[in-house]
Amino acid sequence: MQLKILGIISFLVMMLGNVSVTVGASGISHRDIFVGASARAVGMGSAFTAGPSTSSGFLWNPSSLGFMDGLELNMGGIPFSGAPSGASRAFSLSANPYTLGLTKRNIGNLSAASWFDGWDRNATESTQIVLLGYGFALSPRASAGMNLRYYQNNTSLRKNFLWSLDLGMQFAYPLKKFGDSLTVGVNLSELSNGIREAGKLVENAPLAARFGTIYNLNSETLFSADMVIRGQNDVANWGERVRLHFGAERWFLHGHLGARVGYTALTAVNRFSQGEWTQGLSLRNSAGQLDYAYVNGNELEAGLHWISATLRWGGPREAFVPAPAADTKQVDAAKPAETAPILMPKKITPDTPVVEIPAGELQLSERAISPDNDGIADSTTFRFSVNPNDKWQLILRDEYTETVWEKSGTGPPSEDIVWDGTGNTGKLVLDGDYAVEFYVFDAQGTPQLRKSEKVTVDLIPATLEIFQETAASVGIKVWDINPLVNWKLEIFNAAKELLEKTEGDGSPPASVALTKIPTLAPGTYTCKLSVQDIAGNQSAQETQLQLGTASQTPVTKPKFSLMVGSFAERHNADMLVENLQQLYPSDKVKIYTVAVEGKTRHRVTIGEFAARTDAATLKQQIQESQGVEPMLITLQ
Repeated sequence: MQLKILGIISFLVMMLGNVSVTVGASGISHRDIFVGASARAVGMGSAFTAGPSTSSGFLWNPSSLGFMDGLELNMGGIPFSGAPSGASRAFSLSANPYTLGLTKRNIGNLSAASWFDGWDRNATESTQIVLLGYGFALSPRASAGMNLRYYQNNTSLRKNFLWSLDLGMQFAYPLKKFGDSLTVGVNLSELSNGIREAGKLVENAPLAARFGTIYNLNSETLFSADMVIRGQNDVANWGERVRLHFGAERWFLHGHLGARVGYTALTAVNRFSQGEWTQGLSLRNSAGQLDYAYVNGNELEAGLHWISATLRWGGPREAFVPAPAADTKQVDAAKPAETAPILMPKKITPDTPVVEIPAGELQLSERAISPDNDGIADSTTFRFSVNPNDKWQLILRDEYTETVWEKSGTGPPSEDIVWDGTGNTGKLVLDGDYAVEFYVFDAQGTPQLRKSEKVTVDLIPATLEIFQETAASVGIKVWDINPLVNWKLEIFNAAKELLEKTEGDGSPPASVALTKIPTLAPGTYTCKLSVQDIAGNQSAQETQLQLGTASQTPVTKPKFSLMVGSFAERHNADMLVENLQQLYPSDKVKIYTVAVEGKTRHRVTIGEFAARTDAATLKQQIQESQGVEPMLITLQ
């Protein structure tokens, strides 16, 4: 459904781009200021030379292609503009043939882009631009890339064309002391032998050099700056050749909502304060992203509204491991055959079976962890097999392919590699699914992906609700992002004596019929539901219900509320409350502090309802804004 919505939005972007196109629109009217079609980059003042890596990032620096997986399509343009140059529409397509399964080894990534405006045959003047890009990751922290650019300007009297190259590189430096990272990028664009007409040189094309850096404060906040130098020989003042770009970006709601601001201007003293301010917003999920940017300033004829949409398919896949070649040497039957060393656990007890790990495989002791120090699934251990001289690397990425943890070495590790949910910043990562990628470097020092697995981090116990169905049955609702291992329902009388117990594996049924309680006198009984999920989280809920047959005691009609989250840390609950109050000021938001198995949990609820159906509208709104499905619970 999300992919379908993004596809519709992308189509609307292209349709809006067809509004108000005037004769002579070239599609690159503002390329000296904003060179690409991405509203995300425009919103950051076009300070994009050092990334981050996106499907259209190669328009600023082709080396950003080196870190891309799968297939990405970006469509963007200027649907509303008061400038005479009219609309501008463009697309870019980037693909990683290896992760899409088209090749048996990582050969790098390919891309193509063009501006639609230049292909209008009815225009009296048009400019056609086509870019073909290539990027390759030299290592997990460095990449290089190249664009081949074709430029053609058409009028009724002449046809000029230009072939040029863009060359770029990027390097990332983790600042482990601070938990941050710094990326630098450089791009030399429009390397050519000049603009030609009928094979003759008519004008030299000036070289443009872009230098940029990005400081990642964390996975949600970054600051970027670019310096662009144009070698225009007819401009003597260097202040008219050098342009600065600045940008900042911040993501909210677990990376689903982004906001950014930017500024760009020439460095001339009389021009620097007369640059362009940009602002932008984004909505994204694992299937794609929608970006908007607004630009206003003195160098433009009018303010510009920039819109772009990105669709994503595919991702990391298991690396191709070729079959071993036949050995032509004679094998001495008396001498044991040599095998690759097998990585074993650090300590082996007689009860621990020794399991051989095939070459190129990656094994996880736990596929879901809850790092809350309760002794149950607090961490997972990565095990794999490599040769003594093999250089290897483990990388954990979040759903947006950002690196959150990494480990490297040479040869079999001397001890177990344990991950306890702590990222490179020294803090626990957010709940969610993470891709574990296992690389082995080849003879040229290029990392080759051998295996990709998934590990889930879950610190939030299951949310439980117990309610009365009849005098002899109990209804149960359970919400958890992970499957449950077991459950148990206990019924106690007023003296805390256990009267009845029902338990089982997996998730509990929606309704539990009681067997002993119907034989007892009607009264108030305490029902306790306990569950444990595969990440080791345990939770319990107690509720007093009127049970027993022939009960004439009226049951008080309960009030309901929507629970949006449950947190071990109070400050996390306070942040969610502040966000909900801003979005839904007319609904009551509360924090309930409860004890679950001796541990304090802060549960955030919103709204109060007399009937379940009353909560449907608000539940849908919260699911769309927060990206999570709230749980309808009974207020005691």
